[in-house]
Amino acid sequence: MKKIFLYMFLMVLILSIISSFSLIGCKTKAAETTKAAETTAAAETTKAAETTKAAETTKAAKTKFNIGYQIYYSGNDWSLQMAEEFKYAIQHDYADMIDNLYYVDDQLDATKQLNNFDDLVVKGCDIIFVSVLDPNAMNAKVKEAVAAGIIVIGFAIDVKGDFTSVVATSDYGRAKTSALWIAKDAGVKGKVLLINGGAGTQTAIDYKNGVVDAFKDYPDIKLLPETFSQWDWAIAKKITQDTLTANPDLAAIVTDNDPRYSAQVFIESGKPLIPITWHTNNGALRVWKELKEKSGLKAFAVQKPVTVSKAALDIGMKALKGEEVPKAVDWPFFTLTEDKIDEYYRPDLPDNLWFPTFLPDDVIQKLYSK
Repeated sequence: MKKIFLYMFLMVLILSIISSFSLIGCKTKAAETTKAAETTAAAETTKAAETTKAAETTKAAKTKFNIGYQIYYSGNDWSLQMAEEFKYAIQHDYADMIDNLYYVDDQLDATKQLNNFDDLVVKGCDIIFVSVLDPNAMNAKVKEAVAAGIIVIGFAIDVKGDFTSVVATSDYGRAKTSALWIAKDAGVKGKVLLINGGAGTQTAIDYKNGVVDAFKDYPDIKLLPETFSQWDWAIAKKITQDTLTANPDLAAIVTDNDPRYSAQVFIESGKPLIPITWHTNNGALRVWKELKEKSGLKAFAVQKPVTVSKAALDIGMKALKGEEVPKAVDWPFFTLTEDKIDEYYRPDLPDNLWFPTFLPDDVIQKLYSK
């Protein structure tokens, strides 16, 4: 009997030892697996950091760069002059830093803009300047580009994301300022027409929000359903005609389109002019001056300056030199009242020149002389 108990005791002891070794082996294997995973993750992190550092080191060592500029809409005089402000500044202030310079046309098309951005990345651009049409679609590409060491400067349109920097004039702010002029200074009560720009663009979204918020404290103002001109004067004129027909008691117009054609509807119909927010291109100033003198037009201009592209350029080139730049720069909007028209209006130049401008007079004459 003792032998049997001794045998059983030895068997339990042996099994216990074997089990212990198995557990130790499992724990060792698990530890080795965990360690391997940690090593792999650390290696990937190190590799990513080295890639970014290498890109930054390479950029810091360079003196000439590949530069890409996306013209968001070539069908708009404002956008085209914004590009001209950029072209003049980069050639005169930063010519020694240019290797290749690429200009692409986004055609007010968010998909086209994404494709153009990809093309500029493939071309090896060290920096890309873009006025973002659809932030939700663009942000992932911007994040990827910046992670790869490309400097991306968002400009003109106020957006959030992983941009190196965004240099923009607040569309919300200028719209709110315009609408407050309608409500407070012009003392408007009644129906107000909003003619917005490009449907679905961040600019239009921010502009509407600014107008809506401005009128919240003015219950006597009724904002009519939002309309979109796509920054096309013919569309804006048709919108004004249709609205005036349906609402002969229309009291004012807040527009992000050229206001001359809305005013023209009232002139052609023989109706008294109503307060309208204005623009600062040369043609608009000419008509404003004429209608103020002949018909007592009440107007006020709150303009996003075409000079924002030059401001973006200065920030971007600092970043290329390795200098620290702010993530966001607020480029102020330009306001103009009727008593200041003659300070800017140029009767010797065509309608499509925008103020203010950084372009010198000889360049203006070359670009816009009649």
